[in-house]
Amino acid sequence: VGREGDTDYLVMELIEGETLAQRLVKGALPLADVLKIGAQIADALDRAHRAGVMHRDLKPGNVMLTKSGAKLMDFGLARATGLGAVSEMTSSPTVVGPLTTEGTIIGTFQYMAPEQLEGQEADTRADLWALGCVLYEMAAGKRAFEGKSQASLITAIMGSHPAPISQVSPMSPPAFASLVGACLAKDPADRIQS
Repeated sequence: VGREGDTDYLVMELIEGETLAQRLVKGALPLADVLKIGAQIADALDRAHRAGVMHRDLKPGNVMLTKSGAKLMDFGLARATGLGAVSEMTSSPTVVGPLTTEGTIIGTFQYMAPEQLEGQEADTRADLWALGCVLYEMAAGKRAFEGKSQASLITAIMGSHPAPISQVSPMSPPAFASLVGACLAKDPADRIQS
């Protein structure tokens, strides 16, 4: 970010590739790719969390697949950990607007943890919920939670469980299914912690 004379500017890295969302239009990924890309996303989240940053909008559209590997992008809704939950509920892919109202929701519904949907303070474990949703989608070729409306989607996230990975991706090893299940635990205390 800078200013030259009367012109403000923002410089960002040009990343060539396709988003994970674009790739998922073709269907589920081979297990080797799910594990490789999933590990790269988890590593990026770990680095962000160790730096005190919560992403808050992890979804396939924010993962770029490049020749050198997966890159986690769009930290526009990120916040420093330890701050109160803030945001605004929306059906748009990413929230735009005031982000200072306590008790409101931020992110993309299909990848939001139950505590986010309830407007509770969320921590890095909400990012791990989203990681579980993304891993599930890569392996299954469909979202973990679906709904015909915002209300039915929220109901599904809050009260139901997706079909087991072993049913939607029979070649997935039990340890992978266990990891996804641990990411998608409804209670953050029961969820994988890091």
